[in-house]
Amino acid sequence: MRDTTAHLAPTLDAIQADLNAAAERIWEASSPGCPSLSIEVLPTIGSTNTELMARGRRGDTSPSLLVACHQTAGRGRQGRNWQASPGDSLTFSLGWPMRLDEVPGGGSALSLAAGLAVAQALDKGLQTLPAPFRRPSPIGLKWPNDLWLDGRKLGGILIEASPALGLSEGQRWVVIGVGLNVRDVAAPSASSALLPTSPNQGTDITPITVGQIWSWLAPSLIQHVQAFATQGFAPLQDAYSQRDVLSGQQVGLWTTPGQGPADGHAPSQTGLCKGVSETGALLVHTDAGCQSWTTGEVSVRLHPT
Repeated sequence: MRDTTAHLAPTLDAIQADLNAAAERIWEASSPGCPSLSIEVLPTIGSTNTELMARGRRGDTSPSLLVACHQTAGRGRQGRNWQASPGDSLTFSLGWPMRLDEVPGGGSALSLAAGLAVAQALDKGLQTLPAPFRRPSPIGLKWPNDLWLDGRKLGGILIEASPALGLSEGQRWVVIGVGLNVRDVAAPSASSALLPTSPNQGTDITPITVGQIWSWLAPSLIQHVQAFATQGFAPLQDAYSQRDVLSGQQVGLWTTPGQGPADGHAPSQTGLCKGVSETGALLVHTDAGCQSWTTGEVSVRLHPT
């Protein structure tokens, strides 16, 4: 008899119980290196990033991990919406006090470091599971903040930073948001990828849950953020390059404010992507020579010749 329970949407209570159990595992893994870490699971919230940014401005700047079963006003890069039903995606944020402006590359480089942390942890976690869940190729990274799977977007990273009450001079309150498509109904379009959370029908293998995935990703992200704060992106450059889906590809660059590929505008320039620098800048060889770009200056897409 075919077991269809694996394909039913979990209830909000089940999702919260799953995430609460994951929070315990994350605390056990992360507290030795960060004993002041707070971890909170909420049933519903507008945006975990917005909430942690507001807490920071009020002076609550201890390292904080916040996850929601359901996020109703999630945001991506450049204000784009990130919406999904409960259990369809994993959305969480990490708040951290950091001397971000003193790290080469700043927030642009941090976005790459965070994406690498998530991709590595996801690959490692999937390899511990039965064969139907394993990936033949690693999770890819698309500059500056996207996770890719099979040529489509699997998730994204959103970095926000601001001054905050109680921080020492030079410190900023930094919030790192992670959004990841999980279940089959999570993809809003054909351009979005999904994790292999449910094996083929007719199997009794237990599906992956959002809590299981969160318990893989959060400790890795915390460790990478701690290392990034002192070492920057340079030690991660080679590992990032191995997952870089743009490197060696023809790309289009949109540099005019308010214009982008989603609006149907032609790219401002095209060129051959040469990877990223040791500070996380995008390197593209154009007709004007090799140029470097940081987050906020440009949008980039693969551009077939």
